[in-house]
Amino acid sequence: MLWERQSNLSSRSWSLLLSLAFIWGASFYFIEIGLIYLDPFWLVSVRLLFGALPLALWLLFQEETLPVKLRFWTSVMIMGALNNFLPFNFIAFGQLYVTGGMASIVNANTAFMGVIVSGIFLSGEPATWNRIVGVIIGVTGVAVAIGITPMLPAADANDLLLGGLAIIVATIAYAFAGVWGKIKLAEYSPTQSAVGMLICSSAISVLCSFLISGSPNLAIMNYPFDLIKVVFGLGVLGTALAYPLYFKILEVAGSSNLMLVTIIVPVFAIILDAVLLSQFVTGSDLFGFALIAIGLFIMDGRLNYNLLRKS
Repeated sequence: MLWERQSNLSSRSWSLLLSLAFIWGASFYFIEIGLIYLDPFWLVSVRLLFGALPLALWLLFQEETLPVKLRFWTSVMIMGALNNFLPFNFIAFGQLYVTGGMASIVNANTAFMGVIVSGIFLSGEPATWNRIVGVIIGVTGVAVAIGITPMLPAADANDLLLGGLAIIVATIAYAFAGVWGKIKLAEYSPTQSAVGMLICSSAISVLCSFLISGSPNLAIMNYPFDLIKVVFGLGVLGTALAYPLYFKILEVAGSSNLMLVTIIVPVFAIILDAVLLSQFVTGSDLFGFALIAIGLFIMDGRLNYNLLRKS
């Protein structure tokens, strides 16, 4: 047979992807709430601290221990920088200038960066023709989404561009994290990898927050409902619950397939922004998102498979 379906995602993998997409789609909303009170560095520190604590307690409850090998801690330290500290800060910084819905659309570039990086470093995830075509279409969609509208004042256009570029840098970090996790952390359980990663990244984050931003602003303590949103929504739900799912998907579906979650995330993020914050995406954002979706479906192989089956 000259052509074979490229996707290797099972129904179980898709269910895990949908769950993770919902959690991370909501995270963009919680980031917007947190940025009202905290600067990006301290918001990320709160997220990581309250992500690491529940997972560490869960690990203790399961009577599972963390490896003491230097190799493990070196690996999770690098994973924490690539997968938590750098992208979380760039996304939070980007959301100072763009909405959560817009940020989630640009964040879909993670899938395309993941294919490029995986194709270079992972022999088991080659850059096949449908993946290359999908990347070209998808990256075009990302460019359309962050494109500057002539009707916007120059200052607003520059802000949108700055926010969009910051999130693109985050997607590059995510892509390298997916490959690093596949190579260096495959021998450990999803919980071990997640806990070790979050312990390291939270330590890095808190240290950098004090050095760069000084003491945190405690104004959020006067707004307990928003405090709960940030601590529970962003820390417990968006981090502690999300990362065991992340490593499980990485284990069963591979790093480039894991990045497909980014196509589903914007759906939840856009809905939450519209309903809870009355923030709506523009027509160019939606057109860019449509191109991203087409690129991801081509990259996944499902669109090609269905078309050829009907022909």
